Amino acid sequence: MSYPVIFTILGLIALAAVLVRMALRKDPNANSHQGHNHGTGDGHNHGDTGCGCHDEGDAANLRADNSEFHAVHHGKDTRGGCKFDPAEEKRARFLPKPKIDTSNLPAPDKRILAAHQGVTIAGITDHLNVLTGEVASVIRGKSVTIKSRNSYAKDLELALAYVEDYYKALGIPVKRVPYQVRGKTYYNIEAEILGTTDPKKVVIVSGHLDSTVGSPWTVENVAPGADDDASGTVGVMEVARALKDHKLGYTIRFVHFTGEEQGLYGSYKYSDQCAAAGTDIVGVFQMDMIGYCGKPGNRVDIHDGEDRNGSHDLVVACVRAAAQYKLDLNVVDTHNHAVDNRSDHAGFQDHGWKAVLISIEFTDDGFDPNYHTRGDRVSALNLPYMVEIIRMTIAAAADYAKIQN
Repeated sequence: MSYPVIFTILGLIALAAVLVRMALRKDPNANSHQGHNHGTGDGHNHGDTGCGCHDEGDAANLRADNSEFHAVHHGKDTRGGCKFDPAEEKRARFLPKPKIDTSNLPAPDKRILAAHQGVTIAGITDHLNVLTGEVASVIRGKSVTIKSRNSYAKDLELALAYVEDYYKALGIPVKRVPYQVRGKTYYNIEAEILGTTDPKKVVIVSGHLDSTVGSPWTVENVAPGADDDASGTVGVMEVARALKDHKLGYTIRFVHFTGEEQGLYGSYKYSDQCAAAGTDIVGVFQMDMIGYCGKPGNRVDIHDGEDRNGSHDLVVACVRAAAQYKLDLNVVDTHNHAVDNRSDHAGFQDHGWKAVLISIEFTDDGFDPNYHTRGDRVSALNLPYMVEIIRMTIAAAADYAKIQN
């Protein structure tokens, strides 16, 4: 056999091997996080490192059609898989940012100081352990373990019930708010403390209840999601408990979204519902991934989309709250577009309301290495750091909702 023929055969074999490998790979869209488009240069592993097997799920039937959402939501057309765009973060890292004056702070409010003392490592750990399946819990009269909060997993119903019952126990009115995707009904949870002087104005504190380990279009039977986003879920619950006995001028809602990992489905639908109802939303504090901090400095990022709709006001509220109460945090105004359409604040910004995302450090060297893996567990979190973020949000939300004397 001649050398040219041999080389031709070897070339064909190599090409066939490449094609086989490509065929075995997952459909890139099947592992997408719609609305969470991630630019090139991501150094994180976002796959399920614990197990590559999931129950069968028909991805084509799980994805929503763009027409199901309001046209203002451009993120629904996006494909990707991470919480922030590293290229955009690097582009804006050293650009000038608006100055925030912390020289004229009032004395700490004794009521807020007392509320801060109620936020403890033990308290948040109890909730985190239940929501991530570390321990069993009695929910609706049965001892159960929440192994996954994946949007299509049966255990998400347990998580919904757990959060719902929590608000009922606090005496805060709570309800499930339904929405539909591809003809199937899903639920967000909304708890509400009615304002005393101007109840038509609404402040929202939110997080997303669902989780994923990298294949959100399938039924993932194990998806602990401690940082993403049991941490934000517990943060919202703690803010509600801290403020429930105080008179607030504005109405404050505590909202837990589902369908976030599939493309912000729940929050897009909820913001559409608010827009249709003419709700006067004055600000949204979205807590998404507030538990991981692997570096000194306790950096917490506040994302306003470069002051989109005047959202920088909420950044100011957070910075001033941390300074006023001398919290152990380095509050960073990211002032970039690295998280546009990547968390549940996006839908509200799309409709013209002020909204920010409160998160861990979203940089290549500060991001959670356990993101979207089975390693995203309570043991990997920095709980004292998380406590401080919750305390900051309590103070900022109380101030924004006009706490009354």
